[in-house]
Amino acid sequence: MKKSTRPLFVAILLVITGHQTLSQVIPHVISLHPENSNYLLYQGKPTILVTSGEHYGAVMNADFDYEKYLEALQNAQLNYTRIFIGPYSEMDDTTFGISNNTMNPKPKSWLTPWAKNPSSDKHDLSRWNDVFFERLKAFVSSARNKGIVVEITMFTSYYSVHQWSVSPFNPKNNIQGLETLSLKQVNTLDNGTLMGIQEKYVRQVIRELNTFGNVFFEIQNEPWSDNPKFSEKITEVDKLIHSQPWQRIVETSHSVSLAWQKKIAEIIVDEENGLPSKHLIAQNIANFRNKIENPDPNVSIFNFHYAYPEAASSNLGLKKAIGLDETGFMPHVDFLYRSQAWKFILAGGALYNNLDFSFTVGSEDGSHPIDDKTPGLGHAQYRKQLKIMKNFLDGFDFIRMKPDNSILQANKGQFVPFQVLAEPGKQYAIYLEKAVVHSILLAIPNGEYRVDWLDPVSGMTSKPEKIIARNGKAKLTCPEFAEDIALRIVRL
Repeated sequence: MKKSTRPLFVAILLVITGHQTLSQVIPHVISLHPENSNYLLYQGKPTILVTSGEHYGAVMNADFDYEKYLEALQNAQLNYTRIFIGPYSEMDDTTFGISNNTMNPKPKSWLTPWAKNPSSDKHDLSRWNDVFFERLKAFVSSARNKGIVVEITMFTSYYSVHQWSVSPFNPKNNIQGLETLSLKQVNTLDNGTLMGIQEKYVRQVIRELNTFGNVFFEIQNEPWSDNPKFSEKITEVDKLIHSQPWQRIVETSHSVSLAWQKKIAEIIVDEENGLPSKHLIAQNIANFRNKIENPDPNVSIFNFHYAYPEAASSNLGLKKAIGLDETGFMPHVDFLYRSQAWKFILAGGALYNNLDFSFTVGSEDGSHPIDDKTPGLGHAQYRKQLKIMKNFLDGFDFIRMKPDNSILQANKGQFVPFQVLAEPGKQYAIYLEKAVVHSILLAIPNGEYRVDWLDPVSGMTSKPEKIIARNGKAKLTCPEFAEDIALRIVRL
């Protein structure tokens, strides 16, 4: 019976859907986990996305060998990358001090979604660039084959007059004769006829990528840069680590930006209403931290940059995924980045991306040495450290867990920032950093537990030991460690 009915079912389905393949009609699309929507579900498995990825130019820069790059991520057992695809580049720009920036392509190597007018060499915003879309889909397809999820960032702030001056949306760079706009107007509803062009662009990208299950769409990168709203001054900042003034304040998006972002999200949802697959939409909220109020119901992933762990833990009540999709601008010390990743993920974060400047044109394997001026780090050893963290978390049934730092205190000695992810009475993931502590006290239900200590740098684990909790408490002696250590506790 099965042999005779399945071909008939497939044949009928192909007719109904216009001769698409079955895999195109029913892709394994990354989604919020149905049992715990603070986490993701991909290919039938609970998923946390972890990567140390290049600076977003893998598709837009035609000189970048993206196959070699994706192979490097796959070999490092990382499962995520972020790309910019639209009307923005950092061509001939030194604003951020990035050497060998993949978003600084040669003029002839910059691929945009729009074709160029052959006579004027200006962008024609009414015609699509087939070469760009072929490269975009080939990139996403290759990533899918390697188990890598791609964050597609549709738009970004422009930051400076220079970046706006080279954009295809700038009237001097297209044949459409658009109104003159300031960079602060571009990603707002007060942008004249550009809004219609932006809408067509969004709909085209959604259609081109709809059959891929390994993508989600971020509306705009750092919208608070062009249209900021002051939120908070950070008083506890370490000025040796965060030396620049912008690293001491939290800014969110101004209302004019939020209205435009809401419109873009509505366009994505509307376009996908008539398509087979429905994808997650991400919104970039702020640097560092912010308690999200009045969230857009169309948004499923809320992203932060350079985030503190409370960016995740304080927003889990939204029942959406919270991400740290960019970090950098700290001294080139592995521990600073590694500890940020561990604390954010154990605070309930669903994704982490280190901005990795060792991936460049000519060094797509991530072997480029990073100079002192470049605002971030990246190298094979750090990617190994992220793999260790990812494997540690994958060893838990983490969709059952929530952050809970209240269960842990120093018994003898002291420790500075730590993070606990817990399913009470069953499983605990604990991260300690720079402790001067001889033993810790755990407030956990009575019973026997297995304990394993993990070195986050080498991946070496200690010989398992057993502890017994009585009267709701258990004491555990700490091994000596230098910068940080992780601890797995599982009920026997």
